[in-house]
Amino acid sequence: MKYIQKSIKNEPKSLKEERSTPNPSFDSCNKDDIRKALLNEQAYICAYCMRRIDNNRDEKAQPNTRIEHFEGQKSETGEDLRLNFWNMLGVCNGNEGSAKHLLTCDKRRASFQATEPKLSIDPRKKNCEQLINYLDNGTIYAVNDKIDYELNNLLGLNNENLVRERLGVVKTARQRMLRYYKKKKKDQSWAKSDLTKEIKYWNTQKNSKYPEYCRIAIFYLEKKLARL
Repeated sequence: MKYIQKSIKNEPKSLKEERSTPNPSFDSCNKDDIRKALLNEQAYICAYCMRRIDNNRDEKAQPNTRIEHFEGQKSETGEDLRLNFWNMLGVCNGNEGSAKHLLTCDKRRASFQATEPKLSIDPRKKNCEQLINYLDNGTIYAVNDKIDYELNNLLGLNNENLVRERLGVVKTARQRMLRYYKKKKKDQSWAKSDLTKEIKYWNTQKNSKYPEYCRIAIFYLEKKLARL
């Protein structure tokens, strides 16, 4: 999970216009506009699993990027959040149509009960990155028991495919370090400057897109940096 810097500046004009109409409705919104805005804001990665999302459609003509209302369409106080851009996230299809144990992200949340369970881990908050850890084998976890439960059970982020793909990113980060940087002969570790440069690579958008699963690569490299 990577921090999403939500901004009202990214809100599409059509969403503002819908709110100003009599009896505004999310169903009446220009969802293509919203999806494009979310893709640009999130640099084309799912708000939860960090898979690549885009503006294409699948073989059933369903959009590859889904619009999720993070807090549901009404707040606990009854506030209408249907047309609140701050409450919207771009997510992957969550393996929609699969068995419950294979679902991920918002589809996994929705499978638990009629109203999606509230999450304490929030990609709109900067500290989300510090609350999440990764093992080198691709497993995601949190020291906090509640958040660890959310990652595993409510979001399904240790789905077998996701773990395998994150492991692939760790391997790629290792290969890049071996290919582009020489270890110091004295203690056979990489230089701080080289690790910092590689962290920047994974934390930088290319063609307006973050690398898939970038946070696990950053976590892996920052762990090595902290040991120097």
